[in-house]
Amino acid sequence: MIPAVDLIVVGGGLAGLSAGVRASELGLKVLVLEQGEGEAYPCNSRQSGGIVHIAFHDPYRPTHELVEVIDRVTQKEAQPDLAMALARNGHRLIDWLQGKGARFMRFNPQEGYRWCMAPPRALKAGSDWEQRGPDMVLRQLVAHLGTAGGRIQHGTTVTGLVMEAGRCTGVTAEHQGQSLTYPARLVLLADGGFQANKELYQTHIGGSFEAVFQRGPSTGHGAGLVMAQQAGAAVIGTDRFYGHLLCADARHNDQVWPYPELDAIATASLVVNQTGVRVADEGRGGVYLANMLARQPEGSRFFAVFDAAIWEGPGTSARIPANPLLEKAGGTIHRAETLEELALKIGVPPEALVQSVAAYHTALDQDGLAQLPVARSTKIPPLPIRSGPFMAIAVLPGITYTMGGIRIDEHAQVLDQQGVVIPGLLAAGATTGGLEGGSQAAYLGGLIKAGSFGLIAAERAADLLGPIPQRVEASVAAPSAPVQPLIGLARFPILKATLKHGKALAFGLGAVVAALVLWLGWPAFGLFSPVLAAGAGALTTVAVLSYVELIRLITELLMPD
Repeated sequence: MIPAVDLIVVGGGLAGLSAGVRASELGLKVLVLEQGEGEAYPCNSRQSGGIVHIAFHDPYRPTHELVEVIDRVTQKEAQPDLAMALARNGHRLIDWLQGKGARFMRFNPQEGYRWCMAPPRALKAGSDWEQRGPDMVLRQLVAHLGTAGGRIQHGTTVTGLVMEAGRCTGVTAEHQGQSLTYPARLVLLADGGFQANKELYQTHIGGSFEAVFQRGPSTGHGAGLVMAQQAGAAVIGTDRFYGHLLCADARHNDQVWPYPELDAIATASLVVNQTGVRVADEGRGGVYLANMLARQPEGSRFFAVFDAAIWEGPGTSARIPANPLLEKAGGTIHRAETLEELALKIGVPPEALVQSVAAYHTALDQDGLAQLPVARSTKIPPLPIRSGPFMAIAVLPGITYTMGGIRIDEHAQVLDQQGVVIPGLLAAGATTGGLEGGSQAAYLGGLIKAGSFGLIAAERAADLLGPIPQRVEASVAAPSAPVQPLIGLARFPILKATLKHGKALAFGLGAVVAALVLWLGWPAFGLFSPVLAAGAGALTTVAVLSYVELIRLITELLMPD
């Protein structure tokens, strides 16, 4: 007989481990059941880019601003209670992870890239996640789980929920060839989405499962979603996924996925199918475009058609840019001096491609993009395709995780069809819905959704189970004021002083140099000495100020805190 625990967590990604560690800190006896094996078991969190953001906005923004951002990006299709919960807890996740030893850096001046788990991916095409930020964060959380009294059990596939009188009281699972029952006072489902399950994909999203390319480790089979539905849970927003456009060579070249993605090129130009006509609104963004291409008839082929100006502009804009990394990794880029020649190279009717580009240019010049047969929005500014050589890349939609799933409330409690909480059952991360997706395929951030609701679920579990004797005072400190480690410039007092007093130092050194030049130069240069002294002092001041500004730039990028 397996002894009961307070909380069973199904899944060892960021949602599951955040919940497991936090619940253990709060005194709960926790068991995390993970289907993968080894210290580097595969999951989307581990292999992600490591950017923690809310719709590419800083989670430290005021709560009301973040709610407005979520409402705008989702066109108010996100559940208000979940939007508020994410806006309130996103920055707290970063604080909490730093308290567990996670390091962050800023590798891009844009707001959405302020918090990147460090070290980041290398600037190269292909897969590069081992010993990178997300991988290190998960390893640290596993270590903290053990220190806090919790446990993770690998190689365990959960097969069902144990329901007694409408309450979840444990799970059934397969472990080392045995079918076992694991009793628990509460169960948290955090096993990710259903992106790798053909039947669930075609049921909820539609289209051909084979038409999309798995950008992640293909571990999300939707078991939690199915088990929750069998227990009476409602589902919401299951028709959208998060993903990007990839070079179609990904099907036979592992060096061109999961990066570079081709969103920046495709959304600035045109995407046509094998008949040479546009099929979706490129201006709504790469995630939306990937969703729309995935819904096209089976057997469709797609091409991003652009010119040299787009290749040298948006083509270089991503952190891991297509230009020049795609071609270096063996990706195919077609080039031609005319659109007719380009059409022949990619196997589409020349007249149709020329007509599509001409209609696009006419609409662009006459402010008539909304009147095109397939309307083109301007959320992402469209660019003309006029500067030869003309170029094309065969593209396909890549799927990372599904955006919809189990319906939960703001406390991560699972809801039934009537919106009533199912006792004993919680859910967090990509197995849940209600935030992302919708008509715009709105993307808010997979890591921050997972980690924030992992913390929320753990704290709700502690509240539901009431006082637990083994808790210590340090464990129940207010979650809004986590213990802060020595981070940022606090570790570098000389650097901190240089930035704080850099301006005074620059002008001070400039004055000293000017005085020395005046003193030493007077015997030789006489009345010319003041001019030389002023010039030397000014140059010294500018040089020191430039040095301080350079240091400030570097620290802003590496130490966003």
